[in-house]
Amino acid sequence: MIIQKVIKGIGGIDQDIADRILQTGITCRWWQEVDPLPQHEVPLRLTDRNLTWHQNRYDDPDPQEGNRPFNLRTPFISTTAGTVERNTFLKTNMIQPAWVEALRFATDVWSRDGYLFYCYVFIIGKKSIGHQLFAEELRELNIYTGFSPFQPEGEITAKIIIPPAQVEKVEYWPIDKLLDDIKRGEVPSPARTVNNSLFLPPEDYTNVRDLLA
Repeated sequence: MIIQKVIKGIGGIDQDIADRILQTGITCRWWQEVDPLPQHEVPLRLTDRNLTWHQNRYDDPDPQEGNRPFNLRTPFISTTAGTVERNTFLKTNMIQPAWVEALRFATDVWSRDGYLFYCYVFIIGKKSIGHQLFAEELRELNIYTGFSPFQPEGEITAKIIIPPAQVEKVEYWPIDKLLDDIKRGEVPSPARTVNNSLFLPPEDYTNVRDLLA
């Protein structure tokens, strides 16, 4: 088992909600839509079909949910750890940094304020879709060999919840400051960082894999 550091980008929330997430954990959209969560349905939703839809058809109408958008009832949580994209023509590998990809999602492609949650999840180097504890490493082409246009996003997909003990901190990224930093030629930085008092550092354990940056 590997402890994989990841980032979850979230937009459309305020600071109070961001602070609350540190205390309650990051939940999937299904749990946010249906609370309390029907635990007996969890194994029925952690399927290959739903994982494929989460990765490639996230906004599509889902016939299994009365043609409501799939994302409203997804049991999965997208995070990113960064990835390497190979350009065979230029004979080079290009790193896609995790924080850039997470920030792109959180700000809806540089159009709103966003929050970055720094977390860790557990991966095992194999598919484990039915096991809630383990995340799926969709970026790993030796495991998920089918083509996906979203593979460069470096996605690591958690399930149901990332508990507070695995959420280290949250960064607040106001879009105005982000764009000003870029215009000045500076490396962008968050306006505020809040550490989570409930966080349990993964370095106290073993096999920690860091982000690509």
